[in-house]
Amino acid sequence: MSAIVLAGVVPSNVLNEIRTRLASGSFISGKLSAVGRAAAIKNNLLLTPGSPAALDATDLLARALQASPAFQAAAWPDAMLRPQLCRYEVGMTYGDHVDAAIMGQPPESIRCDVAITVCLNDGSEYDGGELVIDSVGLSRPWKGRAGDAIVYPADTVHRVTPVTRGVREVAVSWIQSLVREADRRRILFDLRHALDALDASAPPPPETEAIRRSYFNLIRMWA
Repeated sequence: MSAIVLAGVVPSNVLNEIRTRLASGSFISGKLSAVGRAAAIKNNLLLTPGSPAALDATDLLARALQASPAFQAAAWPDAMLRPQLCRYEVGMTYGDHVDAAIMGQPPESIRCDVAITVCLNDGSEYDGGELVIDSVGLSRPWKGRAGDAIVYPADTVHRVTPVTRGVREVAVSWIQSLVREADRRRILFDLRHALDALDASAPPPPETEAIRRSYFNLIRMWA
């Protein structure tokens, strides 16, 4: 699967500020943001888009992602939609769906290459509520810790299983990537991770610069 898990991508102090906004904000039905068939299978709540709480929280989150080298290396963002902050209470779920190819309102529409889900609370605080991503017919469930994120191709079938205890709080967004192909983003992410490890050694082995040259050349070819 081309999904990439980013552990602790949102710092705890930023999470605390976002959760303060969630606690004080008002929510609407997630169905109001759904288009077509999605309205029949989407059952969650959204922090009211455009409200002061939502604007503050999404600005905080967007800045944290922009400052994260791991997120940049995984998604190669060219443009990103303002995140949505979602709450799933007991019984809430989101059925199998594929994200739309184009999202957002003109002239700010973007091509959706990458989806991201950010955990705003810890998976231990609720039962159920796994994000299940279907990769070539193989379903993989995922539930992260507070501050973790998962980046995955927006053209994959995915769903959220029903919450059976507690409350699941996440942020979701969509990204137009400089590197459109998911497999290429995976290669670049792995090479970046390897280079960081080599650069941290003392001294770096002589092969490091050959790997760096290949990494840069792949970026030139693919971005």
